[in-house]
Amino acid sequence: MSWKSAYKAAFFLWIALIGVLSVVPAPNSAVTVSDKLAHFVSYFVTALLCYCAFRKEKFSFIIASGIAVFLYGIAIEFVQYFLPYRDFSLGDIAANASGIGSFILIWVVYSRVLRHGS
Repeated sequence: MSWKSAYKAAFFLWIALIGVLSVVPAPNSAVTVSDKLAHFVSYFVTALLCYCAFRKEKFSFIIASGIAVFLYGIAIEFVQYFLPYRDFSLGDIAANASGIGSFILIWVVYSRVLRHGS
């Protein structure tokens, strides 16, 4: 199995895990900093795995994949709105976007400044 195949498998397993964890009853419904940190880290990792799985060195790909991951997060929040034991949260969406945006920023700095010496 190649690294790219392994990353694709990891990405799709990760997406499935995020989906399942997002629709099962939450252990504690209180909004906490750790909840937002979990969203940030989860979507940073999702963006990273998406990049590794479908690696293209174009900025437009990074933006498009970031948007796709962001829309996945919004879709999950939309589903949670209809679940009696979960809540729709703009804070979660913001934390997701922060994780994705942080990955994009790090990718830009790495690819444009560190790797190419620009």
